Amino acid sequence: MFIFQTLLPIFVETVLPVFLVAAAGYLLVWRVPMDGRSLGRLLFWLATPSLVFRSLYQMEIDFEALRQVVVVAAAVTVTAGILGWAVGFDQDRRRRAAIILTSAVSNNGNMGIPICFFAFGQPGLALGSLYYVVSSFLSNTVGVAVASSGQTPLRQALGNSLRVPMIYAATAGLLLNRLGGELPQPLFRAVDLMADAAIPGMLVLLGIQLHAAPLGQGHGIILRSAVIRLLVAPLLAWLLTMLLGVDGVERNVIILQAAMPTAVMSAVLATEYDAAPKLVATVIFVTTVASMVTLSVVLWFLL
Repeated sequence: MFIFQTLLPIFVETVLPVFLVAAAGYLLVWRVPMDGRSLGRLLFWLATPSLVFRSLYQMEIDFEALRQVVVVAAAVTVTAGILGWAVGFDQDRRRRAAIILTSAVSNNGNMGIPICFFAFGQPGLALGSLYYVVSSFLSNTVGVAVASSGQTPLRQALGNSLRVPMIYAATAGLLLNRLGGELPQPLFRAVDLMADAAIPGMLVLLGIQLHAAPLGQGHGIILRSAVIRLLVAPLLAWLLTMLLGVDGVERNVIILQAAMPTAVMSAVLATEYDAAPKLVATVIFVTTVASMVTLSVVLWFLL
């Protein structure tokens, strides 16, 4: 009864659409040769910055909740990345960068937000969106430095993060939100259109990447990253919320978002900076499928 009352609605309403769009990308590249790198760059430079700008520009921000989410999201992301670096000790630089990405960058957008809404209603939707903005900001700044470090010196990799459009989109969105500024309607509609393209574009890119994923290789290193992403990260979030005294819906949403599988955004970064994109696609696939079980267990404890 638990499976049909809780797991099946989650799968049908939030997970199945994700798989259907990714499957469309998979089938498309199977029939028509496509360059996933070009799509990844379109998402990286236009669609994703538009999505983050719109989220910050329109959000009604509770700054106490923002502080708590920022602290926990940043701590979980950084710690998971450090653990990914540690377990990738026997890999070359590009594959090690890929494991850091897949361990640290979680799918808080197209999976996290709808599942938070399903479990906790409108408060879950608002807090889940806030967590997504924070994690997205980190993945597009620190994540860029990690991804590009697979082929460039660390100093140059950190410099690359300053050229990421998302950091400026996030800053502009937050400033306009705080100052009460308003974009001209034609400009906002253009941003709105590009933002709407981000999530489906990422899912299509996931399908393209999965088409080339070496699913029969690297089981050991994939398992290491999956354990960090799906098991260790939510435990870290639970511990941090307990230490900081965060409770109620805020605590539940933070833990649930920390338990999400590896984000499609890691495939965008891996594609842009050639950080073992096939390995990244494989980890995304494995953690997404496995999360149907792990997320169910997390929800069982939280609800």
